[in-house]
Amino acid sequence: MSDAMQEALLLSGGLMTIVLLTQVGKHGFGWIKFGISMGFTVYLYWDTYDRTPITGPNVTASALGILVGGIIGYFLMTKMVVYRNPQKKYKVYTKAGWAYLFIWIAVLVFRTTFLLLLENSPWFSEKFGTFMVNNDLGSEGIAAFFVLMAMTMVGYRTVVCLIRSFKLPPAPQDAPADPAALSSTTGESESGATAPHHDRTDPVASA
Repeated sequence: MSDAMQEALLLSGGLMTIVLLTQVGKHGFGWIKFGISMGFTVYLYWDTYDRTPITGPNVTASALGILVGGIIGYFLMTKMVVYRNPQKKYKVYTKAGWAYLFIWIAVLVFRTTFLLLLENSPWFSEKFGTFMVNNDLGSEGIAAFFVLMAMTMVGYRTVVCLIRSFKLPPAPQDAPADPAALSSTTGESESGATAPHHDRTDPVASA
């Protein structure tokens, strides 16, 4: 297996670990997580561009990876909820369950199966190798497809979470304590004297 293929396989395993630890279940979401996810995505986009020769087939494979990643990302976000948690001071949280995890597992199984077949199946490697030769497609283009697909899924999810968080109703604000109101409530003036009590009996109620 080429180095590019090995990196694509390791990336798949690493992404699944990240998904299990940070996306499945309930997790907080804010600017720090947004920045880390998008920084990671942009870095791998740039790294893929830097490593991949600019040829027609490689550009096509990269574009297909972005397209497929965007489509899968769309379906992923139909299985994720973004909300404010009243038990956590109305901070923004995300929630995803089994359906979200199943999509990620299906993608991982597909990528892993493809790479394993390419490495260990003479029939599949011959057929796909012929396809690559006929279309002048190198291993860098295949690796770019998988990397860009995965990172587009991550980037799509991150951006949509941010957009949804902006659309949430604002967190309720606690009314600030008014010293004057507290003084009148306790009947104490600033000098420490007790304020006179006035009878505020409702004349309609007493009639």
